[in-house]
Amino acid sequence: MHLIRKTKIIATIGPASESRENLLRLITEGTDAARLNFSHGVQADHGRRIKLIRELERKTGKFIGIIADLQGPKMRVGALPKEGVLLRDDTEVVLDTTISEYDGGAIPVPSPIFAKGASKGSRVFLDDGSLLLEIVGVKGLLGRQFVARVLRGGTLYSHKGINVPELKLRTNIFEEKDKSDMAYAIKQKVDYIAVSFVRNGDDMREARKLIGSAPIKLIAKIERPEALANLEDIISESDAIMVARGDLGIETPLWQLPMRQKEIIDKAHRAMKPVIVATQMLESMTKNAIPTRAEVSDVANAVYDSTDAVMLSAESASGKYPVEAVRMMKNILEETEKDVGHVFSNEKEEYHDIKVAVPKSAKYIAEQVDANAILVGTATGSAAQAVSHYRPQVCVIASAANERVARSLSIVWGVTSIVIKNIKSIIDLEKKSLAELKKRDFIKSGDKVVFVSGTRLGDVGKTNALSVVRVS
Repeated sequence: MHLIRKTKIIATIGPASESRENLLRLITEGTDAARLNFSHGVQADHGRRIKLIRELERKTGKFIGIIADLQGPKMRVGALPKEGVLLRDDTEVVLDTTISEYDGGAIPVPSPIFAKGASKGSRVFLDDGSLLLEIVGVKGLLGRQFVARVLRGGTLYSHKGINVPELKLRTNIFEEKDKSDMAYAIKQKVDYIAVSFVRNGDDMREARKLIGSAPIKLIAKIERPEALANLEDIISESDAIMVARGDLGIETPLWQLPMRQKEIIDKAHRAMKPVIVATQMLESMTKNAIPTRAEVSDVANAVYDSTDAVMLSAESASGKYPVEAVRMMKNILEETEKDVGHVFSNEKEEYHDIKVAVPKSAKYIAEQVDANAILVGTATGSAAQAVSHYRPQVCVIASAANERVARSLSIVWGVTSIVIKNIKSIIDLEKKSLAELKKRDFIKSGDKVVFVSGTRLGDVGKTNALSVVRVS
């Protein structure tokens, strides 16, 4: 079997990558899932992108998961001139929450969260922490204008993010915009919804209520101190986890970020939940054709941490080199994976649950018989995800019940999906799946494949059978 990269690539789709030509190139270069950032653009923009992704998915034969990333209670500056506004060190500026556009004076901060929560002494980070201000006074009749001293200056551009670590979110994190965007994403049949600024399990339980019966999975973005304190509860209520390092590296001490990343990945693994490492992985490629050495090491480190997926943000959404960024990411992942040996402490744990023991055994049997692949028949994706959890050296092929299940596995480490329809029995599933894999040159006559499934078709959650098949 040809080399199949196991760590997945998620690319954010935006103005730089939304054309048919560029999006096709992103997919052929290695993009496994597409992120749509609802903090930017309007719903119609994302609708066009979804339609094109599905069209190119059919053309390429590759299942692409779509992630709708909600804005959440994210604070942003308002509209500024195209050239930006220069904030000089040791000067004072006014942050005005009553205006949304710059008029030559105060910086517009049209955020009720900021208006209610900021106070004298609060640190205000702008543009992912590039600029730093400190509030030194409050003015105006309603106290909605804040005087701030510039501690670390620079040029500020429109709609850049604001972080105030001292500010506590006291209200429901789902604002009307998020509820509207969530309803739109459900209508568009996306595969995942990413919830921003999660604080605890209750936030994810509320998100679950909002999506109702829609067959969409939830990603919890870990980016606030409260989330770290409630990590186990959040993981238990989520389908996947994202290490959102942009805001996390501002809301918590930056020098703790590497340890936090490892902690989040480890706890997600123990719960058998896929995890994504995101933000500024190849940030310099928004302007340059090659990344820095430190960025290459950062991507490689995420592989050594055994993340399921890595994500490109501005690099693919608005940068100058979106295709090159995906290609570079793919090259780093493939080279690093050659050096990785996946050993987990939880492999020593004993599991008496059959649906866990069977996927765990699949890895070791595949190694003992020198199998070429592990084939998993799965109705929901959970069985393939369980096999992936143990990081087998061979490729995991999910024979999925439908396209939606196949797309949901697009962020799961080491899993490649096929869809086999009109199945009459487990034997029929095995026969047709192997024929499809031979057709795609994944396997050939004489290869050995470990086949994992239930004993009866349609028994959801009952993965209890394992066999070794020699391909005829």
